Amino acid sequence: MFKYGVACSLNDVSVTAPITLRGPIEQLCEQAGKIGYDGLEIQLANPMQYDWKHIKKVCGDYGLEITAFASGRELSENGLCLLSDDESVRKAAVARLKEHIDCAREAGCQLIVGSMRKNIPDQSQREKYWNYHRDAILELADYARDKGVRIWVENILSWISNFLNTMREVEDFVAGLDRDNVGVHLDTYSMNMEDNDIAAAYRYCARHLEYVHFSDTARLYPGGGNVDFHSHVRCLKELDYKGFITVECVPLPTAWDCADRSFRYMKAMEEIVEIEMASSRFE
Repeated sequence: MFKYGVACSLNDVSVTAPITLRGPIEQLCEQAGKIGYDGLEIQLANPMQYDWKHIKKVCGDYGLEITAFASGRELSENGLCLLSDDESVRKAAVARLKEHIDCAREAGCQLIVGSMRKNIPDQSQREKYWNYHRDAILELADYARDKGVRIWVENILSWISNFLNTMREVEDFVAGLDRDNVGVHLDTYSMNMEDNDIAAAYRYCARHLEYVHFSDTARLYPGGGNVDFHSHVRCLKELDYKGFITVECVPLPTAWDCADRSFRYMKAMEEIVEIEMASSRFE
């Protein structure tokens, strides 16, 4: 059976942000635990403001893991970008992500790097910006290695970032780093727009696939839009995927409804696929 997580914030954020649950850690754990989730993904900026030992203990008391820190809010709230032409901004972005790594070590989780890379402003200089990103991820991976933290590189929609949009691009980037603590993180919302063959994309990135976001069209809960989650679950089962599947959706119609419907839909779809795969063995 898969492990399921839910995207959370420890403070209030806009309802348009794809963060399902928001509030103090005790509230998050009570809600997620009651529904049946296995873990919380924390989407945050300025991680040093929190007591991660306390947060980890509260999660443990509820039988929940902290799956990862998602770092995209560092771009939207603090303007930190890994592809900036301003070297001081790039250095500040890497320094802040090292703070995330230090806190992730205390929390016992991993670090997602996705939208914080932002855009390549001039595609004629693509190699320069590719190297900016490569150098940053290598520095972060080396910093994180002895701390037991993994770096997960996420595919992002082209209207958010024009760099590393398809799963093949992310896999090729990660494979070229030669770092065993960097993995591939896929997001179904982005895949639905950017990847034209879902099954082939899964097979292509199978070697490094370590984390998955489930999000339907319009960033709704799984089952609330048009994404073919049956295919996604089938692919993950065929790959014998062992990592988390985490819901990253806008909290509509309410945060509770979004989290609850997501979990029930994912569990039901997993059971459907398992029954289908079991039946096929007798054909």
